Amino acid sequence: MVRALLTTVAITLLTAGDALQQPQSRRQALSFLGTGIAGIAGIVAAPDTAKAGGVAKTGPSSVFSGDYDDPQHPGCLRQVKVVGAPLRGNGTRSPYPVMEITGYDAKGGGATCTDRPERSDLWKITGEVRGDAEVKLDFSPKGGPADLPGKWDNDGILFPDGNKWMKVPRGTNDRRPKDMSTLKG
Repeated sequence: MVRALLTTVAITLLTAGDALQQPQSRRQALSFLGTGIAGIAGIVAAPDTAKAGGVAKTGPSSVFSGDYDDPQHPGCLRQVKVVGAPLRGNGTRSPYPVMEITGYDAKGGGATCTDRPERSDLWKITGEVRGDAEVKLDFSPKGGPADLPGKWDNDGILFPDGNKWMKVPRGTNDRRPKDMSTLKG
């Protein structure tokens, strides 16, 4: 944050220096000064975003959004959506978008899915996208860890145990419930 603050001040002084050497008007000189103050205020007012290193992409532009093959559950639904962070009570948003995963595991506790799920069979978990290539997921609704890290690894999400969900470029419409129009990619 300090580096960004100093950079903004330096740029403002450099651009304002040119204007002050040859001032066309007092209004022009003051506008350069005002721009610098606004830049500094933006950095001070949004320290979370400065710490996050920018805002990760949401929607279809996120590298994470899409359907996946999970080698530990072949043929089962794994759909990932990245949406904007919800509003906090104070009217601000976290700089970290929310990852929503909708999935299905085989009936009867099996690992391989051979049937299409019903709506009641679906599970959902959430997490945070912590940059262009990192996520932190809460698998506790499924009995897993509450802060499982994952990383984008060229063509899928790699987890610490070595499991890698491979992204399916054209989606997996045949794995969704037949009546589930909200899960269309």
